[in-house]
Amino acid sequence: MAKNKLKIIFFFTVLLFIAGGFFWLVQKNKIVQTIENGVVNKAVVTVDKENSEVVEKKVAPNFFVAGWIPYWAKSSGVTSLQGEMGLFSQLNLFAFSVSTDGKLVDTAKSKIAPWPQLMADAKKQNVKIVPTILWGDAVVMHKIFADPVLRSKHVDEIVTMLAENDFTGVDIDYEGKDVADRDNFSLFLQTLHEKLQGKILNCTVEARTQDNPPADLTAVRAMSWANDFSELNHFCDTVTIMAYDQVFQIQRAKVFEDRSLTLSAPNAENAWVEKNIEYALRSIAPEKLILGVSTYGWEFRVEKIAEGYRYSRVRSLSYPAAIELANSVDVVPTRTLGGELAFSYNAVDGQHLVTFDDAESVKDKIKLAKKFQLKGINLFKLDGLTDPKLFEILKNQ
Repeated sequence: MAKNKLKIIFFFTVLLFIAGGFFWLVQKNKIVQTIENGVVNKAVVTVDKENSEVVEKKVAPNFFVAGWIPYWAKSSGVTSLQGEMGLFSQLNLFAFSVSTDGKLVDTAKSKIAPWPQLMADAKKQNVKIVPTILWGDAVVMHKIFADPVLRSKHVDEIVTMLAENDFTGVDIDYEGKDVADRDNFSLFLQTLHEKLQGKILNCTVEARTQDNPPADLTAVRAMSWANDFSELNHFCDTVTIMAYDQVFQIQRAKVFEDRSLTLSAPNAENAWVEKNIEYALRSIAPEKLILGVSTYGWEFRVEKIAEGYRYSRVRSLSYPAAIELANSVDVVPTRTLGGELAFSYNAVDGQHLVTFDDAESVKDKIKLAKKFQLKGINLFKLDGLTDPKLFEILKNQ
């Protein structure tokens, strides 16, 4: 009997010890759950009793959300992320470019404010920082890619840059390549993939919806076909399709004609974006594919011609600029059939058409990415000039 009593006492003592420890953990780290649109969202709240501070860390969603911060708007872009960092899985700094002799150039001055603080804040919240190398010189690209020695040297320079800055990977955004450099560009990606040793390789490429370029597109005008999608799937950890600048990706010109009797110059209409996704998925695994999504728009001057209209590009417009322009000419933007906002007005030089993206059009693109079970989206761009409702859309995605 005495032995049984001792066992019982010991058993209850252990239970009290476990319960006490659990209570202490609950007080230090509380799991907060909210339900939005049928999805449970969690946040870990850590109570620091010594400093009497409460720090909330949002648990990163399964759906991948990234955004490009341009070096030309780095201050406003970084400021816009204050309090919203936890909404992102990854941030791409438009940081590096390539000189005419093929060397990397730190265009953004990545070691000078506001970048160091952004990187420190991102690290605390487990947000990956991946720099983008933006390059658009087809002549120099051909020189580098066609020469095995220069190609290898360029790869080594990228690897060194990543190591020196402790970046988690690199985003290769080499636009406007000559279609003749398709195979050599793939060789470049293969070599880079082999030397990155576990760091992320994202490949950002132009959109397309068919296997071969139209007959009238050659050289750099056929830039979308300078990317071998099957090779991208093999060598890139993720592939971002720039599914925006629609009329320019189709027309390859600043001035173009359209035989449609309806004014229309879409930046990223939903049907076109969906076609790009469907085509890309023929070669690229959905878990690797990221949908590039725009947060801006374009203004065109429009001329009536015998059959349809001639469009001349005037400028790109941020969301606030487009709204301000609409207000100044006393016009209310309307939703297009493609899911974007648009309006036209009469200027001194004739009729103008503006098409731009807002939080609602971004929401449509998120739905498309989820419909096809893609890895996620990447927003171009986070410059502090997006629709104010954008972050609310991301919170509820």
